[in-house]
This record gives sequence, structure tokens and C-alpha cells, in this order.
Amino acid sequence: MSDREPAVSVIADPDAGGAIGIDCYVRSSVPAAVSERIAAVTERLRTLRERGYVDELRVDQWPPQHAPGPTRTRDELVAEFERWADRHGYCLEPGFRRRTVPRSSFGVDIGSHERVRVPLVALALYEGADDAETLRAVLPCTELSYTGNERTYTVDEWLTAVETRAFDEPVRASRIDGPEALYGRQ
Repeated sequence: MSDREPAVSVIADPDAGGAIGIDCYVRSSVPAAVSERIAAVTERLRTLRERGYVDELRVDQWPPQHAPGPTRTRDELVAEFERWADRHGYCLEPGFRRRTVPRSSFGVDIGSHERVRVPLVALALYEGADDAETLRAVLPCTELSYTGNERTYTVDEWLTAVETRAFDEPVRASRIDGPEALYGRQ
């Protein structure tokens, strides 16, 4: 796979070989209707694993923004995703957004700080064994273009493309990445 190939092709071809792992990150506190849509996405991922198109699947809640000790934080995870995007000509917006939180008017904070808003569902696709995993794609992501024809790849689109190719039939999309879900309140 070339570095500029769309993220959708990463595991769409089960004959490509190599162990494929997916880490699925989900928000923990969401309304019931959104929770049902997230469950539908994770079920679709589990089906791909059961049918042998994915070797390993982990579904976890997003880690905390900041954590003491050896726990991996959301900031560290998103920084890893951003490095992948930078190296391969993608960006993580609009699914991931950074914003500056101003200093508290009560004087509690020393100064302003940055906060990362994460999508309801994100996928990190890895290739290789546990001890030598290589991050191959992050979804959602946007392919950057010098001509301004940017293309955003969503979790739902990626799943639909993989399912259609793997099962030789169109699969109904879950609509988890629709504008209302992607830009919903946190």
C-alpha cells in the first residue's frame, strides 16, 4: 500500500496478508440513542473479526485527558494519531478538534490550556504482531490535497466498504458518522 492510498483499502483485501488489529475508541458518556449507534458499529467490527477479516479487535473508552502515572492519556494517543496523519498526508479534523480553553476567571488555573475533542467513535488500524505493530490508519481522517479536493474518510464509510468487499454484498451503513453524530455535543 502506498502512503497516499486511501485509508479505506488498509484491510479491505483479506488476501493482502499480515495480521490486522483494530483499536476502537468510543466516548463513555453519551445519550442512549447515540449509545445504540455506537453499539451497532462495534457489532459490525466484531462480525469482521468473527469472519476472519480482522485478527485482533479491542474496544475501549477514550482514555482520560490527563492521567498521573504510566496510564496512556488521550493527549498522548491523539498525538500518536496526529504524527501518523502528518507523515501520510492526512489530518484528523473535523473528527478530532483542538481548542484553547481560556484561563479560569476564578484564578484556579495558572493559564489557558488546550483541550482535544474526540469523535464518538474512532478506529486505529494496526498491522503486524503485538511487539512490532505499525499504525496503518486512523479513522475518521481527511486526506489533504494541494488542489483543495480534500476527502474525509469516516468510520461508517470504511466499515461499509470493507463489509461490501468482504461479504460481496452491500451492507446498510450505521450512520454513526453523520454530521449530527460527528459534531454533537460532548
